[in-house]
Amino acid sequence: MISDSNRRARGARQFLPDELDLRIMKLLAADGSLGYKDMADKLGVDKRTVASHFEELQKAGVLKITAEIDWSLIGVNALAFVGTMTALGDEDVARLYEYIRNEPRVIEAYSTLGSDEYFLTVLDSDLQTLREEVLRKLEPLTADLSTAIVSRRIKGKDNAAFLSFLISRNGVSPHPSTSA
Repeated sequence: MISDSNRRARGARQFLPDELDLRIMKLLAADGSLGYKDMADKLGVDKRTVASHFEELQKAGVLKITAEIDWSLIGVNALAFVGTMTALGDEDVARLYEYIRNEPRVIEAYSTLGSDEYFLTVLDSDLQTLREEVLRKLEPLTADLSTAIVSRRIKGKDNAAFLSFLISRNGVSPHPSTSA
């Protein structure tokens, strides 16, 4: 288990969670509305301990509480994963980044290694609007564009399951042992 003094000495660049940090994150990944008392009861610790760990996780930027929205229930029926490559110069790449950052229907975007240089997640009310208002504007900014339309979700993001895996894999931390 990583002590509080070791945690403070690590600096802000990398946060090495202890088991309690991971267990708090797991609870919140399953139910982001849990309060300190509820988490403390489930974890068998004092609520001040939970509050301290929670605040440290937030301060380090590790933990951000957000809402998961089922877009299909409010009429947003087009979800697409878009991969693209570009052989363009720095100025064109800057325009692509600007478009991605300013287009609210692009809800995630990554620079990647592999078959696509960039990977985007795009939402819109319907496929036609997505094609005409988002993808057409992307085409001149890229050298190649491939789109996969989601027809059915098989598994959603499951941070709680991954945190359970991390806890069970090494007993505590996602970081490999550094002992000699």
